[in-house]
Amino acid sequence: LLETYVKTLGIEAQLTSNLAHQMILPAALRNQSEVAQTALVVRQATGGAAPAADGLLKELVTLTTRLREAMEALDKVREEAEGPHGDVPAHAKFHRDKVLPAMDAVRAAGDALERRVNDVLWPLPKYREMLFVY
Repeated sequence: LLETYVKTLGIEAQLTSNLAHQMILPAALRNQSEVAQTALVVRQATGGAAPAADGLLKELVTLTTRLREAMEALDKVREEAEGPHGDVPAHAKFHRDKVLPAMDAVRAAGDALERRVNDVLWPLPKYREMLFVY
């Protein structure tokens, strides 16, 4: 059972990393780019500030940075998980204590971005959409 646990978490960690790298981060960066462009256009058109766009951009940058840091931590711990850990129970404990929390951090950052990134740019079903899927 412990071997199955280790293998399952390893697959889930790889999937979490792949989704973050290939779908969530690119969507967040595209949204940042669009908001930054909007802020620039508003500033040029009004000759003043663009507080709504600037505030959203700052929030997106913060959340995207948090995602990127969580992704790097997950990738690092995934590399460590491939190394020797002694017996199977020790390997399972490593996954429980290190891999699972790193996955949770990526998910938390992704969940926060899901609530901010434009629906048109978000590549995955959002939680509110899944509530109505039968």
